[in-house]
Amino acid sequence: MEHLPSAFAVTNGMQHTLVYANQAFRKLLTLDGEMRMGVPIEAVFADHERAELLALLDRAFRSGLVSRNRTIEQEHENDTLLRCTVWPDVTAAGKTDNLLIELRPATQDEQRIGLHRRVAERLLLSAMREEEAAVVAHASQLVTQFLETEGGRLAASLDENETLAAMCQMSLPHFGVWCIVDVLEADNTARRLSIVHPDPAMQALLDSLGERWMPTAGDNYGISAVLRADGKSTVIPSEEFVLDESSLDPTVVAALQAIGVGAMLTVPLRVDGAIAGAITFVGTGDRQSATMEEVSLAHELASRAEVAIDRARLHGQAIAAMDRAESANRAKSDFLGMMSHELRTPLNAIGGYVDLIAMELRGPVTAAQRKDLDRIRVSQRYLLGLINDLLNLTKIGNESVAYEITDVNAYEVLQASVTMLEPLFGQKGLIFEGVFCDVSIYALGDRDKVIQILVNLLSNSMKFTSANGHIRIDGEESRDGVMLRVTDTGMGMADEKLATIFDPFVQVSDTLTGKYAGMGLGLAISRDLARAMGGDLTVRSILGAGSTFTLSLPRPAAAQRHERDASERRESWSSEWGPDRESLSL
Repeated sequence: MEHLPSAFAVTNGMQHTLVYANQAFRKLLTLDGEMRMGVPIEAVFADHERAELLALLDRAFRSGLVSRNRTIEQEHENDTLLRCTVWPDVTAAGKTDNLLIELRPATQDEQRIGLHRRVAERLLLSAMREEEAAVVAHASQLVTQFLETEGGRLAASLDENETLAAMCQMSLPHFGVWCIVDVLEADNTARRLSIVHPDPAMQALLDSLGERWMPTAGDNYGISAVLRADGKSTVIPSEEFVLDESSLDPTVVAALQAIGVGAMLTVPLRVDGAIAGAITFVGTGDRQSATMEEVSLAHELASRAEVAIDRARLHGQAIAAMDRAESANRAKSDFLGMMSHELRTPLNAIGGYVDLIAMELRGPVTAAQRKDLDRIRVSQRYLLGLINDLLNLTKIGNESVAYEITDVNAYEVLQASVTMLEPLFGQKGLIFEGVFCDVSIYALGDRDKVIQILVNLLSNSMKFTSANGHIRIDGEESRDGVMLRVTDTGMGMADEKLATIFDPFVQVSDTLTGKYAGMGLGLAISRDLARAMGGDLTVRSILGAGSTFTLSLPRPAAAQRHERDASERRESWSSEWGPDRESLSL
């Protein structure tokens, strides 16, 4: 055999140990014609060839049958295609000890046929992969559409009862014919919320069961099974579901037998991390079990139900908290209103008696006594002003304030508010720069309420602006409405104060006994009045550099521009309050 032109080799045993290879075999597989004996034959072949060769040798060794002209695929298309024939050496006892192996290069026709076969296999594999990808993509699209539809239905309402009702209508495509929903009560008792079947006749049969079919601790489905499985989903194949006729009501047994119960898939429902219930999807009687894809889809569906329930509960809690807050706010307003009315009576009496004593109706009054009476009168008026602020806040909170919305001339209300406080500028040594506003600008609002807001803003600026500080008031018209501004060069506010400055009982100073008098109600009342008239009150401020409060009001309709007497107003008011007037640094 050593000099035969055909390549032959002999192996021994199940490990296919190479015991002989002729010269043609050695030259076919090696460059130098040298080959080591006593090793498994797979060692002389490349990695990509070993699997096919070993499979061919194993089959011949076990079966004792000859394998002829089997192809050993090559890694690269340009490599020589090898053809292999294996003759088992079978003993008289039917046992195979050795294998005789022949290798030869494939002919051109064989190589051409092999190339065609490989190309066809690759094309077929590619087509199968594309078909599989298309099927997977289509299935994924259907699942996405299903989850979007179910998720939208579950999220359609923020009411918890309606959300639970929507949850009871859930089903799985191709599996869940009907659905059982169990919930866990606050005392950890299980309750069957509902059973829903798409067939009206079957649904009527299930409805007739009423309270007779409730969860029990021994159930291998539903909330009981989930609790025993530590919150994991459970799948009950149809052959494992057995009706315990001894423990069930006969009516329930008859109904379930009539409906037909197949495989059961139960997934848990969690709210705030704790098990709150379970959904059981019941298949048809011929459905043996649930697939992994159906279990995954059931979990995704349950997850969306959990989000919907949690959102509905949070909404209900928020509504309840808001109701409690509104109730507490009404109680506070009622108390403040009552106390304000009760306090005004003795304070008015104090003021009246001070006036009687000052008029000397009770006898002569000394100069020192008059000074004390003046102090009593100032304190009485101060307290009465605080009580009036409380009454105003209470009225606004109860929406009992009446508004007379008309067209208001911006310049006129600015001038009227300044007139009320003009003497105080001089007393505090402040510099009032003037009123800057076109007399043709009109806003929509209640004139008295607008003046009240502006007076509050001016008083606030005067309170927090030191002597020789500047205050100005101006107005302008924009697309968004009419802006009336009060600007000062006072102490200003830090950014963290701007978010709370309009809240009741909040002042720039955090101390209750600071040097700035008042309860911090002026800005709160002013903003509430502004918003009630369809406007708003905002502030811009820099700590140590002053503040600008802006009252925004809506504009009248475009057809109601008030141009009458505009020229006359410009002339008269500009001469009195315009920038050319001498500054009021008295």
